[in-house]
Amino acid sequence: TICAKVNPRLLTKADRLFTGTAEGRIIEILQNARRAGATEVRITNKDGYVIVEDNGSGIADFQKLLDLGGSGWDEKMEASEDPAGVGLFSLAPREVTIQSGNQRIVIGKDGWMGKPVTIELVQDAINGTVLKFKDEKPWDLKTVEKHAVFAGNKVVVDGESCQSIPFCSEQAAYYDNPGCRIDVVQDVTSYHKEWLTGWYSNKVLVNFHGQIVQLEHWPCQSHPSVNILIDITGPTSIRLMLPARTQLVENDAYERLKAAIELEFYRYVQKQKSHTLLYSEYLRAKELGIELPEAEPQF
Repeated sequence: TICAKVNPRLLTKADRLFTGTAEGRIIEILQNARRAGATEVRITNKDGYVIVEDNGSGIADFQKLLDLGGSGWDEKMEASEDPAGVGLFSLAPREVTIQSGNQRIVIGKDGWMGKPVTIELVQDAINGTVLKFKDEKPWDLKTVEKHAVFAGNKVVVDGESCQSIPFCSEQAAYYDNPGCRIDVVQDVTSYHKEWLTGWYSNKVLVNFHGQIVQLEHWPCQSHPSVNILIDITGPTSIRLMLPARTQLVENDAYERLKAAIELEFYRYVQKQKSHTLLYSEYLRAKELGIELPEAEPQF
């Protein structure tokens, strides 16, 4: 028999594996802060450095910061969000100073690749966590706000607060399995539109605990001027593809999600005074127990 394993050589390439983009680093760091229970994140650009401070639970075990693939979160968080354990590695190979409580470390390029990193004790203990590093460009308000607006916590950039709004309306339907709220709406905010690409086909947007994913699925052939919003609100079996996490894994939960999207789409059409769906779609709605009026003729 043979078994899968992770070769230690992988660690020597950490400075090239997870660098990604500035936006990728922003979402990873904001996600880490939120998972730590932070209600507020403050980002400051000063003297070429990006400083990120949060009021979360802090870091109890600094070793877990450099445990590639080991997220360090509790079982509840593992089950609900399936963290990949590469969040801090998104900052490699930059030199990063991290302080939490009365402990501080400085991770250099060699530290990301396996060289021992010394933990030093400091007199002035802090609550939460502070990161300090250099990036290619400052983390400006507009860029951060795009990733913070639907995250649910307060994010401040250089003293100015990012907008924070609900992803779905109060009319959104809740589905316990797979764990989400679904909203079919005609109009969306400018913040939603930031994530919509392509002018000639409808898209479904998924808010996965603050990370927005565009779903390449539409419940029928017709394309009325509506938008479908999916808000992951708690424990869910929906999963994101690794390592980029820009699309959903096509598992059983994904199939249940598609079925729920179809139901909510036809229920939305049912509430309208008229529609222009195909006859086959009219019949499909009927199969689902949704009676639609006859379609308006199209010439």
